[in-house]
Amino acid sequence: MPFLKQNILQDTKEEISKTDNIQYSDRMIGDLTGDHPGPTVIALAGIHGNEPTGIEAIRHIFENLETKKSEFHGRFIGLIGNIEALRERKRYIDEDMNRIWFTSILDKIRRTPIEEVKTAERRETKKLLEVIDPIVKEDSEHPVIFVDLHSFSAESGLFVISTRDGRNVELLAQLRVPIIFGIEKALHGTALKYIQNTGNIGFAFETGQHFTEFAEDNAKAGLMCLLVASGCILASEIDDFIRYYDYLNTQTEDLPHKVEFLYKHIIEPDDRFEMRPGFKNFDRVQKGDWLANDRHGKILAQRSGYILMPLYQQQGEDGFFIVEECE
Repeated sequence: MPFLKQNILQDTKEEISKTDNIQYSDRMIGDLTGDHPGPTVIALAGIHGNEPTGIEAIRHIFENLETKKSEFHGRFIGLIGNIEALRERKRYIDEDMNRIWFTSILDKIRRTPIEEVKTAERRETKKLLEVIDPIVKEDSEHPVIFVDLHSFSAESGLFVISTRDGRNVELLAQLRVPIIFGIEKALHGTALKYIQNTGNIGFAFETGQHFTEFAEDNAKAGLMCLLVASGCILASEIDDFIRYYDYLNTQTEDLPHKVEFLYKHIIEPDDRFEMRPGFKNFDRVQKGDWLANDRHGKILAQRSGYILMPLYQQQGEDGFFIVEECE
C-alpha cells in the first residue's frame, strides 16, 4: 500500500480524520457527464452513518477525473445516503436506511410530504429517490450501473455482493474481487435490490473495516477499476492506472473468487448478541464451532465454510454469514 499513498492517493489517515469535520451538507458529491455517450455509473456511499470512507473515495475519483471530461464516456454520479446518521457517526437514527426499500414503502415515501415523513431514514430516502428515480427509470440504450459502497465492523477482507445476472458477473470478473452470490436473498429491503428490480446492473462493494484507510484505499481502487471495466474511460487515460489495478489484485489474490451464501445468523430484539473476538472475513469455520453468544448461551456454526461480516458493533441485525466457494 505505501506506493499508493505516495504516488496516487492522498494521505488517507489525514483524510479519515477530516470526516469528523465534514458537514455533509450536499448529497451530490459530484456529477460528471463526458463528451461521449456511454453508461451511467451511480456510486452511493454512507447509506449507513458509520461508513463514511466511501464518500472520501468518491471525492478522490472526481478529483482525478476533473480534467477528463473530453475522454469520458457516459456519466458518473456520486451520492451521499444517510446524512443525518453520518453527522452522528451512527449506523442509523431511527431505522436501518438500507432495509426499507420495499416497493410499498417507497411508494408511500414518494407520496408523503417531507414534513410528514416520520423517520430520519425515510426523509433521507425521499431526498435520495428524487435524484435516483429519474435515472434508473429512464429508457436509455446505455446501461445504468449502481454501486453501493459499504464497510464492515470486522477486520480484513473486501468483496462484492451480486446476483448471478450475466451482466453483473461479466463486469465484476474484470475487477477480480471476490463475488458473493445469494446474500441478496437474505437481505431484504436494500437499495441494491430496488435497483436490480428496475432492470439495471447493481452490486454492493464491501470495502473493509469502518473508518480505516484500508477501506478507503480499496474503494478508490475499486471505483477506478469499475469505471475502466464499464467503458467509461480508457485505462490509458488514467494516470498510473496500473497501480490501482495491481493494488486491488494484491488485496484479493489469496481470497476465493466466487462464493455462495449458506447461512445468516439473525439477531432479534433483546438477544444481547456478542460475537466472540478475533474472527475475520473469510476465516474458515467448521459446523459446531463456537462463534458467538446471546442471552441463551453459545451460538454454534450451523454450517462449515467461510465466515463473513462477523458483527462487532452495537447496531445491526445480522450477526454473521457463512459462505462456501463455488464455480
